Amino acid sequence: MATDPQRRRVLATLSGAGLIAGLPPLARAAITHDRDSAPRLLTCWSDSPTRPSTFHAGWVDAPAQALALPARGHDIAWHPSADGTAVVVARRPGDFLVRWHVATGAEIARFEADDESRFEGHIAFRADGRVLYATETDLITGDGRIGVFDALTLERLDAWPCGGIGPHAVECLADGRLAVAVGGILTLPETGRVKRNLGSMDPSLTFLDPSDGRLLSQCRLDDAFMSVRHIAQAADGRVAVSLQNEGRTARPLFAIVDGERLRYGEADADLLSRCGGYAGDIVAVGELFAVSCSTAGVTAVWSGDGSPHTLFDTPRVCALSTCHGCLVITSDTGKIWEVSLQRGIEEQARIRLFASSVALDNHAASEAS
Repeated sequence: MATDPQRRRVLATLSGAGLIAGLPPLARAAITHDRDSAPRLLTCWSDSPTRPSTFHAGWVDAPAQALALPARGHDIAWHPSADGTAVVVARRPGDFLVRWHVATGAEIARFEADDESRFEGHIAFRADGRVLYATETDLITGDGRIGVFDALTLERLDAWPCGGIGPHAVECLADGRLAVAVGGILTLPETGRVKRNLGSMDPSLTFLDPSDGRLLSQCRLDDAFMSVRHIAQAADGRVAVSLQNEGRTARPLFAIVDGERLRYGEADADLLSRCGGYAGDIVAVGELFAVSCSTAGVTAVWSGDGSPHTLFDTPRVCALSTCHGCLVITSDTGKIWEVSLQRGIEEQARIRLFASSVALDNHAASEAS
């Protein structure tokens, strides 16, 4: 967001923000605005949500130091070396991977895909911080794979099959396994984001050995039209995914790993209707999971056992993140919501709304630890 005096700071009442409708009664107990500054976010943005012409990555409140991008960025992450650098990858189907110094905007390393592969939008670092993984599509075969890169230089080291077509998110789990959201949807550069195989989708959550790419297991839903998009792991170790519905029957956009399968979160007809058919991001907040239902303009929260918790109206929602224990939500119109969820008999939700002058993109990270 633009800094003072350009920054517009909006502290919302519930009625003004339009957030009260989806909250359960206990969660309406208190709305407070107890800090003056917005949560600081590392993210990508453009100059317009509908007709973008310039693209950047960096601190939203320090646009002068931002990294200029040739096209939209997607996933963004702090480098595990804790040296003030971060890595951004292109939106799918994309061709760039960049490491840069966030405070100065100086590029340190870049990898550009050749004519045989495209990035699918997400990255993750191996636990030791030496290796970076990126989801890719092999343009010759159409198969999904995991690109393996030196985390410092971004030199390609290897590429592994990921167990299906159209991988999107990739995460390193607490137990060391590499989790891959295999969406099951084939897209190719010559047809942009056109979905070419909806009649033969095979989505799954795939688990790989991070040392050699060996396929360890795959979890699936019964409905093959539910594309697995993003992954989150809660503080208690539970793993959950957000989903994209390519079928005609309403389904929950959230599922948790239950043994060797994926199990839908609970949702009645009203919740299914409010959430729509497309979920973007997912993030764990303690033992809760928040899901951005992008086309419907709401953020839904489920408990780790799969029961519904809270629903917020967040028009044109994009990224989800956490900052100092709070849920942070952004939209492509520049809005930033900060939500503090407290569970139990005194359950409350504290909501603050800020606004920026740029079109915030799909994912964000908070300040480096």
